[in-house]
Amino acid sequence: MTDTLAPAHFLNARLDAAFGDPADPMALLDARAAEFLAGQQSIVWECDAATFVFSHVSQSAKEILGYPASRWTDEPTFWADVVLHDDDREASVTFCVAETQCDRDHDFEYRARAIDGRIVRLRDYVRVIPATGDAPKRLRGIMLVID
Repeated sequence: MTDTLAPAHFLNARLDAAFGDPADPMALLDARAAEFLAGQQSIVWECDAATFVFSHVSQSAKEILGYPASRWTDEPTFWADVVLHDDDREASVTFCVAETQCDRDHDFEYRARAIDGRIVRLRDYVRVIPATGDAPKRLRGIMLVID
């Protein structure tokens, strides 16, 4: 873990600043994450809270894990079936679904499989964005590489 993750209150303040307002466009969240989490490898994402189908994944996903953003958004179960390490899949998915159903922001750690076979440890910070008007409930997240 890098010094940029400690102390926890400092990281939480930077994450809050990066997430900003739930109505902000994803491009703004990407830019703020780059600014407020400088020096920390991160992947910014958004998905539908009911289906967990990704609608946005930052280009840094390719740099960190090797998979192009289009795989995340074009393959409905890509994160669970390809990215998550087999041994972490059930617990990670179960935890995220349960917290989302309770409308709780949450964070959790898991191992991710990079396209080249490397294992990358991630801490995923997830915000639950309530449904508004025609927009369904969404999840927005920032995955941070932790080792």
